[in-house]
Amino acid sequence: MVLKILLIIIGFIFLIKGADLLVKAAISIAKRFGLSEMLIGLTILAVGTSLPEIFITVTSSIDGHHSLIIGNAIGSCICNFLFVIGITSLVRPIKFDKRIVKRHLPIGIAAMILLLFLGNTKTLGDVKVITRWQGVILLLGMVIYIIYSIYEEKKVKNEKIDEEIIKEVESKENYSVSMIIIYIILGILGLKFGADFVVDNSIIIAKDLGLSEGFIGMTIIAIGTSLPEIITGIISARKNETDLLLGNISGSNIINLCLLIGIGAVINPLTYAPEFNISILFLIGVTIFLQLLATINKNSELDRKRGIVLIIAYFVYIFSMV
Repeated sequence: MVLKILLIIIGFIFLIKGADLLVKAAISIAKRFGLSEMLIGLTILAVGTSLPEIFITVTSSIDGHHSLIIGNAIGSCICNFLFVIGITSLVRPIKFDKRIVKRHLPIGIAAMILLLFLGNTKTLGDVKVITRWQGVILLLGMVIYIIYSIYEEKKVKNEKIDEEIIKEVESKENYSVSMIIIYIILGILGLKFGADFVVDNSIIIAKDLGLSEGFIGMTIIAIGTSLPEIITGIISARKNETDLLLGNISGSNIINLCLLIGIGAVINPLTYAPEFNISILFLIGVTIFLQLLATINKNSELDRKRGIVLIIAYFVYIFSMV
């Protein structure tokens, strides 16, 4: 058991480092083609933090671990909204952006309702499934959301975080062609072996402890694959750049629900377990709760006390699943 846990930790290290190398290479390539800083931030950097989940999704879908995919997607969203935001608020109070509260959080709720509908529509025998065509619908939803986000960012001309992120890596990401190729190869290898280590050993632990794959996906794997968001949140808080953190996490959640489950379903139709309905409804409730906090708070921020409440709520959710 100890060896399996150690291999999972090593797998997460491989995933995070592999994603970091690929993002560095992608930014360098984008700069060579003259892409705007905002576009790099909204696409490469946004998808880059989801690379660990994407590789786990592909590996799990090919191996037929359907519950692991959906559990990871939903669990990552719950972890982001409760644990990541809660931890970040302990460093510095998080400011709510009205644009995020009024537009992006409702879009997130719409994505959750869409997943809830798709998961309970089609059946294969006595089992509910998310088909390939439904996976395509989710992927289209993600594309539409990214296009809308780019349009909105251009409209409001608010590129503060993206500009500073790019400026921070600008001197470091201008690599030679040979280094870009090396980073891409090492990044893909890190993601591939990291995903294999995490998925294979998590399945073994789940079987040994008599736990479901969905539970493992919503807990161990969800927390592990959310490490990039946790680190980013803490760094943002230390730099006093928390005003759009909620929006970044909200967008990441929408991408997780649409992209991860969409890719998994397109590769191999996914079995949808009934317990996922409860988790999605809980996620909708958490989203509405954050909206209410933003509405009733005069300072439009999430302070440390409310952050502690979110963290406690996350662990209560985990224990209730057990």
